[in-house]
Amino acid sequence: MEQVERRRPRKRTKPSAIAIERRSELQEAAIRCIADKGYAAVTVAMICDDAGFSRGLIGHYFKGKDELVLEAISRSTTRLGEATRRVVEAAGEDPSDRLHAVVRSSFSPPGFTPNQAAVWTALASNAKWSAPLGDMYRQLWRDYRAGIAGLFERAAIQRKLSLDADMAALMFCRVIEGFWIGWAADPNMMTVAESERACHALVDLLLGDTPPISKKTVRSG
Repeated sequence: MEQVERRRPRKRTKPSAIAIERRSELQEAAIRCIADKGYAAVTVAMICDDAGFSRGLIGHYFKGKDELVLEAISRSTTRLGEATRRVVEAAGEDPSDRLHAVVRSSFSPPGFTPNQAAVWTALASNAKWSAPLGDMYRQLWRDYRAGIAGLFERAAIQRKLSLDADMAALMFCRVIEGFWIGWAADPNMMTVAESERACHALVDLLLGDTPPISKKTVRSG
């Protein structure tokens, strides 16, 4: 019986330094275009023009617009998550301090920037009609809400409060997202500082630290 020679699977080669750099530049250009034009309006031509590349170059690094835009949004949300983690870790072990650190990170660079707010708004507003975006949005929110709920639970135990930590986390997360989307829709509707102050007040209210409406200044590090 004739033996069939088995072909060895091709080894996947690591992308070169120039490929990594080009992918990064295209992702950053996509983020800028989404922030400027909106998710649905972005085209390959816009992204390549913004990055200063020929329009045929994108095919060397991405399968198409959808893959590039998804990776760009993922890049933006990863940057937001990393910024939040750094600020929270620097706040120490007290759960209340950590919650206020999340608020500060949510309204100051690098966690909050106009482009970050616009890209998150694009993700939230298109998640219903795009399965990949919907999956990304749901996973991000599940992880984020779970982390915030853990902080509220620890803070409540520390204060001997009867608090529904999961409900508190839901309020916290949706209020921050609401301010982001509202600010992205109309920056003149409220200032970033006002938004931050309102979220600090919500944390204080939920933890019984202060009346919900006061003229105290925004907490700082």
